[in-house]
Formats: sequence, structure tokens, C-alpha cells
Amino acid sequence: MRLVQGVFIHAILIWGCTGANFGHMSKVILVTGASSGIGLSIAGVLASKGHRVFGTSRRDASLFGHLPFEIVQMDVTDESQVKEGIELIRTKAGTIDVVVNNAGLGMIGPVESISDAEVREIFDTNVFGVLNMCRYAVPALRDAGGGYIINITSIAGQMGLPFRGIYSSSKFAVEGFTESLSQEVRQFGIKVCLIEPGDFRTNINESRRVAGVVHPSYSDQSDLVLHQVCEEVSRARTPEVIGHLVNGIIHDPHPALRYRAANLLQRFSLTLMRVLPDRWFENIIMRYYRLGTKG
Repeated sequence: MRLVQGVFIHAILIWGCTGANFGHMSKVILVTGASSGIGLSIAGVLASKGHRVFGTSRRDASLFGHLPFEIVQMDVTDESQVKEGIELIRTKAGTIDVVVNNAGLGMIGPVESISDAEVREIFDTNVFGVLNMCRYAVPALRDAGGGYIINITSIAGQMGLPFRGIYSSSKFAVEGFTESLSQEVRQFGIKVCLIEPGDFRTNINESRRVAGVVHPSYSDQSDLVLHQVCEEVSRARTPEVIGHLVNGIIHDPHPALRYRAANLLQRFSLTLMRVLPDRWFENIIMRYYRLGTKG
């Protein structure tokens, strides 16, 4: 009897050290755009939680100092580099459990003034870069028996904002195909999610693209919006919260499709957008950015 009790207690102790943490096992995670900003914070937080993290950057890995995760040189707009990068990670780690598509570019300027070349640069990274990653991540995750794809978009992917039409439309595109992808790959055990950040204090003010030539009719307004956006970013909180959000998602067997990581005003604006007539909400946005109306 004592032997049985001893075996039982020993089993409980083993379960307490292993089985109780089963849902929090270490995962192999790929984070794009991990050399700075939100991606750097996500990769750092996940590495601190014990996951094996590979972060991508267009710059050579040798240019980085000590980081708590491994850097893989990859330009997400180059399909061959995406394929090679995923194969490299699978060779090193044996599998991939999670892909976080974070790499992206900001853009400010009136729709009328932004050139085709400027639009293509934004869409190449923000849309086709995410598509490239998803195309090669799905087979890898399917082979592994399932996993997670988390696409980082923006609050601007839910509403068009003045002088950010190209940026917003690129995020709208990702929102749309992410919804479709989620429905297509659940049969393989792959959970697809969106995280929609608001303003966070990162280096985006330095990396954001600005229209090279702006029609004089918009120049003062465009400059004012750029200044306001930069000020809001500089006052915002740091983005570690998104890393903790990602860590929570990848331990949830039934994650939501959308997660909003934004301040109270930004979340409230999404609620207003859904309950107010379109023109009422449009007028609120225009007043917020101090834009004039005619008629």
C-alpha cells in the first residue's frame, strides 16, 4: 500500500513539474522585422519566456550586437530569401511552430501626390511581404501538424485616415486575406490571428516614408498631420505589451481572430466607427486632425 502511495505521489510531483506546464512548452518562433521597433520587442519578450526565437532583418546578422534571439537575414519582399530563410530555420530547429509577420513600413502623404513607385514600396513590404511569408509558412506548419500565424496590422487597417491612405489600404489588404487564410487552414490545425496595434514608441518616425512631392494644396495639412503623428508616437508607451500578447495567443488553443493593442481613445474610435453614421464619424476624424471642410 505504501509503495502504491509512493508511486502515486511521485507521479503527481512529476506531473506538477511537467504536465502542469504542458500548455506553456517552448516553441520555435519566427518574427519578421525583428531588428527594431515592435518586432524587436516581440522577439525579446518571447525569448525571455524560453522560446527559441529567430528574428529576420534585411541587414546582415554580423552587424548586430548581442541579442537574446538569432538573426536570419531576410528581405520579406524577396520570395527566394523567404523560402531559404524558412528552410534554414527548419534545418536548425527541426520545425517552426509560430510565424509572426511584423515587418512593415509607414507612409504619410496625400493619395493624389504619392507616386506609383512609393505605393509599390509600401505594398511590396506590407502586403506582398506578408503574403510571401504566409505562402511558405503554411506548408511548414502543416508538416508540423499545426501552429500559429500572427499578422501584425494596425488600427489604421480598420479605418482610412487622412494622409495615410496608402498605409491604411495596405493594412486593409492584409486584414482581408488574413480572414480568408484563417478559414482555409484551420483544417490543418493552423490558427491565424491579427494584432492591430495603435501608437507605440518605436523608431517608426525615423523609418516612415513621406511623399516626395506634395501638391501645394495639401502641403500645410500634410506637414501638420505628419507632425501630429510623430508627436503621438513619441508620447506613446513602449511595445513590450505586444510581445506578451503574442505569448498569450500562442498558448491559447482557441485564440480569437483579432486582438487590438491600442490606447483607450483609439479603441473607442473603433466603437464610434461602428455605431455612428459614416459621415458623422468622418467629420470627427477630420476635426481631430484639424482638416477643413467645404459644404
